Amino acid sequence: MGEKRKSKHHGDSGKKSKTHKSKKKDRKSSKTSDAARAPIPYPSPTKGSSFSECTAKLTVTLAPVHSSDHWAGIHETLNSMLLHFVPQVRGVVLSYTKVKMLSNAALLFNDSPFGQLEISAQLLLWRPLSGMALQGAINVQSPDHIGLLLWDTFNASIPASLIPKDKYEWRPFSDEEVAARALRNGTIINNAADDQEDIVDDDSESVTTSKAQSGDGNVFNAPGAPDARFGSGEWVLKGTSQSVGSNGSLSFVVVDVIRADDVLSVTGALR
Repeated sequence: MGEKRKSKHHGDSGKKSKTHKSKKKDRKSSKTSDAARAPIPYPSPTKGSSFSECTAKLTVTLAPVHSSDHWAGIHETLNSMLLHFVPQVRGVVLSYTKVKMLSNAALLFNDSPFGQLEISAQLLLWRPLSGMALQGAINVQSPDHIGLLLWDTFNASIPASLIPKDKYEWRPFSDEEVAARALRNGTIINNAADDQEDIVDDDSESVTTSKAQSGDGNVFNAPGAPDARFGSGEWVLKGTSQSVGSNGSLSFVVVDVIRADDVLSVTGALR
């Protein structure tokens, strides 16, 4: 009798431990699903334009060749700043005007042949800030991100992690859509029967190549194969299959500004 009670007691504890483990699994799965549904941490909205003007005081280094023509050296220095990020003004210089020399002569230091000259200039800058709403032209779409071009000059990227999955979804193109898009963009695609040919090189190795070519001789992918230029799909509004940025442009919120040397690019998020 004692042994039966003991085994019954052990059986009950086994059931409890299994129940306890299943509850732990449920908690873990709920935490994972909560993390997947976590809202995108949008930055606080920043009002104003990403373009601004400022009057900057700059020190120009004049080479000996410009010792008799300071203005030539000044314009050469300012031109080298165009479309580059300049730390002194914390922005990308787009243009300059109202240039003034703040001294009549350049200063020489120690035995350096290069002169230092103080100037002032009014600069037009591009200064994107986190939280700003910008609009760009879509130039690439993939399951990982949406790439955009801002004012035909600056790059922006919206990673998939910053695209709300409750509003948008990735829709891959069918083979027919890929071929139709290629034709719409002026690509001449031959029939699939003529698409491949074997070329034997000097080592007698068989190499498969595509014969689908455009009028200028560029080789493109076969019909139905994803083309890097046209993409393999697109991001659409969930439930409607309407393309994001159906007019070719897309609005987004700046999440981060990335500086690589003297080049700026932005990371954005869709709302």
